[in-house]
Amino acid sequence: MTTSARPEQERSRQAKRRILDAAVRVLVDEGYAHATTLRIQKEAGVSRGGLLHHFPSRDELLVAAVHHLAAERVADLGSRTDWPADPRDRITEAVATMWATYAQPYFWASVELWVAARSHEGLRAALLPEERAMGAMVRASTDTFFGDDLTAHPDYPMVREVLNTSMRGVALTYAIERRDPAEDPHLDSWTALAATALLR
Repeated sequence: MTTSARPEQERSRQAKRRILDAAVRVLVDEGYAHATTLRIQKEAGVSRGGLLHHFPSRDELLVAAVHHLAAERVADLGSRTDWPADPRDRITEAVATMWATYAQPYFWASVELWVAARSHEGLRAALLPEERAMGAMVRASTDTFFGDDLTAHPDYPMVREVLNTSMRGVALTYAIERRDPAEDPHLDSWTALAATALLR
C-alpha cells in the first residue's frame, strides 16, 4: 500500500506544481481580471476537480502561486556561494542581484495582486500575511548577498530598505517602458549609494 501511494502522491505533487506555474503565467500575461480558475485549469491541463482539490478558491490559488515561485527564486539566490571577496566588488554584485529580482515574473504577478487587493478585501486579507512572510525571506536573502561584514555595518538595514523600495518603484515603470533592466541608469546610483554608506 505504501509503494502504490508514492506514485499517487508524486502525481498529485506534479499536478499542484503545474497549477501553480500556470497561475503565474496567466497572471503575468493576462492580468488579475483574466486569471480565472477556468483559464488556469486550461493552461495547466488539469481537470476542474483536480484544480479545486488543491485550491478551493481563486484568490487562494493566485496568492499561493505567486509566493511559491517567489520563495523558490529567493531560496536559489540565497544559496549562492561565489560572491566576490573584495567589499566594493561584492556590493556591486549584490546590488545587481537585488535589481535582477525585479525583472522576474513573480514580481509582475505580485504587482497584479497588490493592485487588485487595493479594492478587494478578501484578497487583501489572504495576501497580507504571505507578503509579510515573503518580506522577511527577501530581507534574509539580501543579507546573504552582502555578507556578514557588510551587514554588520550600522547603516546596512537602512541601505537595504532604501534599495528595495527604490528598486520596486523604478521596476514599476517597466510596465509601460521597454528597455534592458541590466542597463538601467539607476543601477550605478544604487551601487554608489550602498558603497558610500557601507564602506565608510
